[in-house]
Amino acid sequence: MAQKPKRKWLMILGVIGGVLLVLAVCGFVGWQMLMNYFVQQYFYETYSPIQLAADGMGDAPAIFHLQDVPWFSTDRPYCAATSLQMIAAQRGTNVSLGEINFLMGFSYGASENASLAPMGQAGFFPFTDPESGHVAAAPYLGLARRYYITSDDKLYLEAMRSFLSRGYPVRVPLDAAVLYALQEPMPHSDLVVGYDEKGFYYYETVCAESIPCQPGQLPAGEQGLYVSDEQLLKAVASQAKLFSYSWRYAFTIFEPGPTQADLGPIWARNGQFLVGGAQYGPRQGADAINASAAQVEKSGAKTNVADIRSGVEIAVYSRSDMAAFLRERFAGNQDIERAADLFDQAADNYQTILDATQASIADQAEAGQIAAWLREAATSEREAGQIFIQQGQ
Repeated sequence: MAQKPKRKWLMILGVIGGVLLVLAVCGFVGWQMLMNYFVQQYFYETYSPIQLAADGMGDAPAIFHLQDVPWFSTDRPYCAATSLQMIAAQRGTNVSLGEINFLMGFSYGASENASLAPMGQAGFFPFTDPESGHVAAAPYLGLARRYYITSDDKLYLEAMRSFLSRGYPVRVPLDAAVLYALQEPMPHSDLVVGYDEKGFYYYETVCAESIPCQPGQLPAGEQGLYVSDEQLLKAVASQAKLFSYSWRYAFTIFEPGPTQADLGPIWARNGQFLVGGAQYGPRQGADAINASAAQVEKSGAKTNVADIRSGVEIAVYSRSDMAAFLRERFAGNQDIERAADLFDQAADNYQTILDATQASIADQAEAGQIAAWLREAATSEREAGQIFIQQGQ
């Protein structure tokens, strides 16, 4: 089940080869238009967005705050998983962040930073799409996901207040740079739990540097941080622009739904993310890490080390976290314990890269060594992914 959508999209994207002649005539603008079409198709098919409508909103009180949602936060960028963990807890399902991350496949893979390659730079993101991760994880938590969209700011704010007043915490995808005046865009996920007449109260999921909260767990009913209507709209619209959505605003709610127990689709999905194999578009999984290695070799001393380190730093602890979770959750399963060992090996490679790199790469020999460590990590992650795929059969 988990692999069918991937095969379908590979088939759809395969038509690109059939229009190369047209692109040669239309030029780069034509290529951008074509790729934008397929990207939007992916969003609509994978996210299953629901257009907000004014009908059925009902009257909401002027001030409201949920009293049954605990505040979970971490110092690591597991924002989308932490959002879902709080929602599950409100519904009476208390699971670890590692479990949520596994069900979502959030850190079980990597994506090529395709925006860097044309500039001769290398880098990868050690995460997968959190929106599709919420779709995958929800049934295992007894939940049904609903992803609402609109470009109407008034309707968006009214809908959020309406759902909150009916007992739903509202998960919001937004650009944290707008919330916290950061210099670089930061795709993010927070959980809104209350409102007044001018803004909203939310539980920050990642309490790290420059963010006014401390990581940990607080009891249900905490007030949370505050954001005005205007600033929230800007943050949500900024993220929509980053990802080129055809809508400006989005939020997610989760309702009670049928419970799934068979982990086969999760193993298969996470395994495919780790292995990679995409023929078109940004590379995924081990392929993305190998592409980063190849770019380091190509760029040599001109490599922007910061672009490499940003993904590698996260990969060090995310792979270690995955290994620890797998050993505890699936203790006694020798195949999965072997996969955990492979994640630790990858983490060691990433740590070696961090220890060896400074502000710049000295020469081609050093670039070659960094590329070799990246490829070793990619090999470990690919093998772990293959174990997962076998586990899902």
